[in-house]
Amino acid sequence: MTANQPVAPLTIIAIFAGIIEASALATLPFLSDESQTYYTWFLVGFPFFLTALFFLTLNFNSKSFYQPEQSDPPLKTGPTSPAPPQEIVTVMFSGPDAPKQIQQRLMQAITQPHAEHKQWRFCNTELHQCILLSISRLPED
Repeated sequence: MTANQPVAPLTIIAIFAGIIEASALATLPFLSDESQTYYTWFLVGFPFFLTALFFLTLNFNSKSFYQPEQSDPPLKTGPTSPAPPQEIVTVMFSGPDAPKQIQQRLMQAITQPHAEHKQWRFCNTELHQCILLSISRLPED
């Protein structure tokens, strides 16, 4: 496993439970009867306790389990859209009339009404340029 690969929280719980069960296999025969009783209850309760703690934490603070994604922060130029961003449609153009075709597509996208958040990326391959167009409704406050 690489250093950048995230480990699932339930995998960590399974590792802890496996360590406890393996230690029980090695030490339980050597304990007295009273200690065996306590240790057996610990073996029964510990995996349940870990799992319950996991789901409580997941319920109240789910972001604490995963490493934040490494991405560039979005540019804040205006009010954010209330809808989550949809898939970006990429359209590639090349040739001498590519700028004109991009302009036509931009005007077509702007003039049509859109009920939900839409994103397009228009690219001119010869000039190595991309235009990102994002259309969403204004917040109603």
